[in-house]
Amino acid sequence: MELLIRWIIGLATWSFFGWLAWKALSRSLERSEDPVKLCVKWVGTLALVFTWAWTLKSLIQAGGYALGFLGPLITAAIGIIIGIIWAPSWGAMLARPLTHMFDGGDEPADPEPFYAVAMAKRKRGQYDLAMMEIRKQLRTFPADMQGHVMLAEILVEDLSNAEGAFEVLDQYLQNHELGAVQGAFVMNRLAEWEIRYRRNPEKARDWVRRIQEHYPDTEQAERATQKLAHMTDDAYLMYRKDPKNYLVQRHLSVPKHPNSPMESAGDDQATDRRYQALMEHLQEHPGDTSAREELAWLYADALGAWEKAIEELRVCSAMEHQPAARLAKWHHQMADIHCRFTGNVEEAKNILESYIQSYPDCVHTPTISMRIKRLKLESRAALNRLSQPGDDDRTG
Repeated sequence: MELLIRWIIGLATWSFFGWLAWKALSRSLERSEDPVKLCVKWVGTLALVFTWAWTLKSLIQAGGYALGFLGPLITAAIGIIIGIIWAPSWGAMLARPLTHMFDGGDEPADPEPFYAVAMAKRKRGQYDLAMMEIRKQLRTFPADMQGHVMLAEILVEDLSNAEGAFEVLDQYLQNHELGAVQGAFVMNRLAEWEIRYRRNPEKARDWVRRIQEHYPDTEQAERATQKLAHMTDDAYLMYRKDPKNYLVQRHLSVPKHPNSPMESAGDDQATDRRYQALMEHLQEHPGDTSAREELAWLYADALGAWEKAIEELRVCSAMEHQPAARLAKWHHQMADIHCRFTGNVEEAKNILESYIQSYPDCVHTPTISMRIKRLKLESRAALNRLSQPGDDDRTG
């Protein structure tokens, strides 16, 4: 009975270690770049180990001089041979933690659509073949935005099929739940095509409004608000040089500071007209930061109302979902106004420090910190130039 129990325990132990060895071997073969070569290494290693064990057993049975002399010699020789066989693998194993820092390790890359063939065929004018390649990729990656946009671009830009392009992107929007970035990108592209190919500015504005409706309280919605404020003039939209650029049109130049000797009655009239135009525009589009920024500098440069200029820039800074670059620009401009028109270096410093406190890890913070150190010098230089014509130094 005791012998049976030992036999069962021994069998279970060997089975367990055999299973572990099999799992390790299977995993090694799966991850190996050359499974055949790895199998040959394992077979050779096992053969050497069994040869060593059989030889050592024979030497032990023989005893005497043969065991003391030949045993260590044979063991060393077989160890050297096994080391030569496995040296590359052991070296790779030891270096793997370092190499994984640069190549990402052995984990397979996430599958991605491949559009290089389609792009090459499009450049050669083989539009039908290019669309076939794109659709082939979309069968595997049906939610990929790039493929749908490329397909629509070929239809509208190369085949003059605007209806087909709009249908592709409209169905894509309906069939997939897109994030704010992707959804806004597709809708902005449709808005551009409405103007360029359908000559329909009102429909283009509808697409931009859909960004506000579908993605409220996001940076994309705020950008849509800015864009709508610059899409009021149909003639400008239809005939502007850059179809992707929506700029505030400045038909009137802003005169210099009222103390400038170059000021004239004509400048006063131009200032009044521009002031009225900006006020009317902001009543209709209060979220247009470009127009509000222009009004701030009109207050500071032409009307001498620096308090109102600061207030307009504060209104811009208080708006939600503004990019860090714009916020930094407006804080710089508020500091500019204090340096140029009031000489209040302390207030300019407080404004810049408020940005650093709010965004300590922002990429613009080091630049603002450097500027704080030279505010006094800036203020003296700006006040000395204030009475000189042609001064228009604005940070931005």
